[in-house]
Amino acid sequence: MEKIALVDDDPDILEIFTQFVALFGYHPLPFLNPLDALEQLPEEKPAPALILLDLMMTPITGLQFLEERRKNTRLTSIPVMIVSGWGLSREDLEKYGSDIVGTVQKPIEPDRLQEIILEHISQNRVVT
Repeated sequence: MEKIALVDDDPDILEIFTQFVALFGYHPLPFLNPLDALEQLPEEKPAPALILLDLMMTPITGLQFLEERRKNTRLTSIPVMIVSGWGLSREDLEKYGSDIVGTVQKPIEPDRLQEIILEHISQNRVVT
């Protein structure tokens, strides 16, 4: 079962996304604190197939998460999808566009969330 990391500091949203990801047949790895995700995700074996990342968080923002992610090669190999009520500016897209596979505006319908996960997992699946 492939893992999906969920990084969002809103406990209600995190719980809903966790339930949906499990319902879709994936193993959710929820993180309320993005610093915990940065610390624990590199140790996950196998690595998650996708990170769903909010932008408006504390103690660091999603953009700060992306900046820290660049420092760890185990994390840079995991695709990141931004799922946030906060849009990226043109400047942020230029700076972080290569770090993400896309952005989705909250609120998001469950069917759309499932489509996004399936699309990005199938694109990044390694055939052995």
